[in-house]
Amino acid sequence: MVNRGQERRRRRTSTWVGLAAAAVLLVAGGAYGIARIVDGDPDAGVATVPTASADATNPPRWVSNDQEPAEAGTYRAQVGVAADGTRIDADLTLGGTHWAASNYPVAYDGDHFAGIGAYQAESVAGGCRMAAGFEPAATEPQQLAQQLAGMPRSEVVQQPTPTTAFGHDALHLRMRVDAKCGDGAAYLVANQAAAAGGRARGISYFENRQAVSGTVVIDFWVVDVNGTTVVVDMFHTEDAPKALVDEAASALESIRFVAPK
Repeated sequence: MVNRGQERRRRRTSTWVGLAAAAVLLVAGGAYGIARIVDGDPDAGVATVPTASADATNPPRWVSNDQEPAEAGTYRAQVGVAADGTRIDADLTLGGTHWAASNYPVAYDGDHFAGIGAYQAESVAGGCRMAAGFEPAATEPQQLAQQLAGMPRSEVVQQPTPTTAFGHDALHLRMRVDAKCGDGAAYLVANQAAAAGGRARGISYFENRQAVSGTVVIDFWVVDVNGTTVVVDMFHTEDAPKALVDEAASALESIRFVAPK
């Protein structure tokens, strides 16, 4: 019982510091769904059939649940807040059976993991430190993309490149990150704006896992949503199975921003 209690406390701590995050790995001439996203294909984005109880016009809110299993289906998550105070949400659809409910959706397959997220960043580039090391996030897409490109323990695979993603103008960049921090520390790429929930955005889920590589591949799309700069990301362990990456990429493709209300 003591061991189980300690394990549960560790899991809650992991959720509190935001062990969740993003990426698409370029393999064999393809990028697991990126082509359809950047081309702005209006038909892209159905991961699988959602749960029967999900209402497509009013899906349930995404809620962090101590990394307990998350059901397949469509969810609505708060991304940020526009300058006029209206809320910016995004709908996303999860398919398959690998998903868990952390700050943002994360999927597991043995020692490997992958995840997606959408958020308005308040601070970025925390690295292997719980709450220290962050810098205020720029509000302009180009400056924010450059901040993300300078994250600690990382290398740029693709420099920020203009594109269209999720129906909006965006900049896309890809990074390789040494995210296995050790000592229970989380690698954090951002903190969400406090007005939108203030959730930490982490990309290291190595605790109690023995993945061959401690490298995480992460793709960022810095998106201009009607004048508000937000980030969409996808990540996975560098040597993750293709099926797991495909599952995360399908969820990524499903992201659609909801008009402020």
